[in-house]
Amino acid sequence: MSDDWKKLRVGDRVRFVSMPTEFSRPGYYVHRDTLRVYRRLIQRRRAVRVVYLDDWKLPWIRCQFRCKDGRIEYHSLAINHDGWDRVRPRA
Repeated sequence: MSDDWKKLRVGDRVRFVSMPTEFSRPGYYVHRDTLRVYRRLIQRRRAVRVVYLDDWKLPWIRCQFRCKDGRIEYHSLAINHDGWDRVRPRA
């Protein structure tokens, strides 16, 4: 598994491109809501910004989605896996 996530800093932008490979390991459990957030981030193909590093230096992102009934869902995810690409700023 790649440790590229350790190089992420607050303000960096990433785009989720695939499910993390560790999610497909036998016996590895991921909550269905977490899987749904990953699927939506991958489908949306929009970059998200790293908003903070926790006490263990894990980078976290925040995202939001509009529901069919108009409500907004808010989510936070730690990035400590693969399945994302860094988005370089425009020149």
